Amino acid sequence: MKGKRGLAGIIIALIIAGVVAGGAAVYTIYLHEPDTPGSSGPSAPSTPSRCYYVAQNDTYVKPDFDRLKQVMQNQPIVLDVPEKGKISLRFFHFTDGCRIWDKSYILSNGQITENSENGDIQVWIHSSYVDSVDESNFCDMVKEARNNGDLAQWSEIGEATLLWRYKSMLKYRECLGLKIT
Repeated sequence: MKGKRGLAGIIIALIIAGVVAGGAAVYTIYLHEPDTPGSSGPSAPSTPSRCYYVAQNDTYVKPDFDRLKQVMQNQPIVLDVPEKGKISLRFFHFTDGCRIWDKSYILSNGQITENSENGDIQVWIHSSYVDSVDESNFCDMVKEARNNGDLAQWSEIGEATLLWRYKSMLKYRECLGLKIT
């Protein structure tokens, strides 16, 4: 009786190990997103992932990013970014479970420029909010996206550096989702 239970336990353990290994293989081959250019992660895999193919065949109609850039040039939050500050603003959408990057901007020295590099502060927003931005409501749009779960925000630098570098922008800390103690 003991031998049969031990053998059954080994068989169950092997089945579980096989399921875990199979799941990891499926994730790696089909579901894992490749790193984007400018990211700090490893280089893209030598064989394209499923998300790469989804992005190549994506039929999503992008919003008017040219209008967004023109509107954002006059936003007080953009004009107030200090010379040494750099805020990364990235827009995305999802297709077939894959995050597809639409446009990336850097807010720095009172200007907005298209660029995919990382900033001191990262703000990722779903592209569906782009067309709702006007001359005065960027922070309202950010709050709405946050409330709807369509936004990610964090800082790449320490709290003391953040506070010192962006002291002129403390009035935007709620907009940027920064918790400064």
